[in-house]
Amino acid sequence: MKKQSVRLISCILLAEIFSMAGFSTFAAILVEFSRLWGLSSTDAGWISSAYFMGYVLAVPVLVGMTDRIDARKIYMAGCVLGVISGTGFACQAMGMKSAMFFRALAGASLAGTYMPGLRILTERLSQKSRLRVVPYYTASFGIGVSLSFLLTGWIVQSFDWHIAFLISGFCSVAAIVLIWIGTLGIARISQEDPCPAPKRHPLDLRPVFANREALAYILAYSGHCWELLALRSWLPAFLLFAWTRSQAGQPGNTVTQWSTLIVLIGVPASIIGAEVATQHGRKQLIQKIAIASVVSGIFAGLSGTLPFWVAVLALFAYNFAVTADSGALTTGALAAARPGEQGATLAVHSILGFIGGIIGPLAVGLGLDMGGGITRIQAWYLGFLFMAAGSAIAACAISLVPDHVRNDRNSPF
Repeated sequence: MKKQSVRLISCILLAEIFSMAGFSTFAAILVEFSRLWGLSSTDAGWISSAYFMGYVLAVPVLVGMTDRIDARKIYMAGCVLGVISGTGFACQAMGMKSAMFFRALAGASLAGTYMPGLRILTERLSQKSRLRVVPYYTASFGIGVSLSFLLTGWIVQSFDWHIAFLISGFCSVAAIVLIWIGTLGIARISQEDPCPAPKRHPLDLRPVFANREALAYILAYSGHCWELLALRSWLPAFLLFAWTRSQAGQPGNTVTQWSTLIVLIGVPASIIGAEVATQHGRKQLIQKIAIASVVSGIFAGLSGTLPFWVAVLALFAYNFAVTADSGALTTGALAAARPGEQGATLAVHSILGFIGGIIGPLAVGLGLDMGGGITRIQAWYLGFLFMAAGSAIAACAISLVPDHVRNDRNSPF
């Protein structure tokens, strides 16, 4: 691989990690905010979901436009939103409504960085390199989430939550610098097809819904995001619950440290899953992973009554299963995209995926309130049952992929 390509990939992956600094800030401090602002579990679920609402509202424009505009410009605009959302939350958030607004703005920032970052890579790499980079890029999302937990926990222990949000905002400035360095002197590669698709408006996403193969992967991704983002939103709260049931004293940084490590296990899981999928078929692998996720999710919910170390191990296993199909789902959607529709396909992929991300955290919050709140074990039983429903949806959706589709190993993606 050329030195320019190595620089490009390294800088884009690092930029994605920096731009994710604000992802876990609210989740890591959720219990404290619940006490500070008198939030119910459903209220906290709404604030968590507001992040993904902002993403879904912004992604049709920001990702759809990457079929016409250099994704680098959109990425930098997304980072500017990240600065505004982080500093705005630190200085202006005073309750549920203001918190939802700034978290929605942070979600819009993610819409401008996550999939546009992938487009920056695919527009500047050869077809052979594109295939291998997708799972590593999606894995950088998990690294960013886990380091966001760790950074937030450390800052809150040393300072307070205002500083945590401020620093998360300024990390987006570092992402802008990395994007500029990574793409310096590297031109976009023409990807015109010998039989190009008819010209369409960049915001016209209707053709994607007529692509049955791509739509099946997208719907499965929606179920995947339901579960994955619900787990990441409620992970610290469940770990704190498990700690208080079996340990004496204050947890200190223990909860955020274990949250970091548990989320990090998703990085190798996503890469391994994508690599295995190219050899043995994506559809079959994703179905098996989805079933494993449902089983491990139910056990994770039951682990709240067991010693803390058992709960931690159960969550490691659960997060591994949940994330193992991340790279395979995104690669599958890209592989199924028709000429001229990559940006539109990624936009629909993101929209439906993160609609699942909106529903998941909120569904868990409702389940917790139905069970009596975050201090009751029966509430967590319901919460994890609602969480694991996402993989049940994914297993059903992926069965819609036609059996006659091309061999993954011969796909340009």
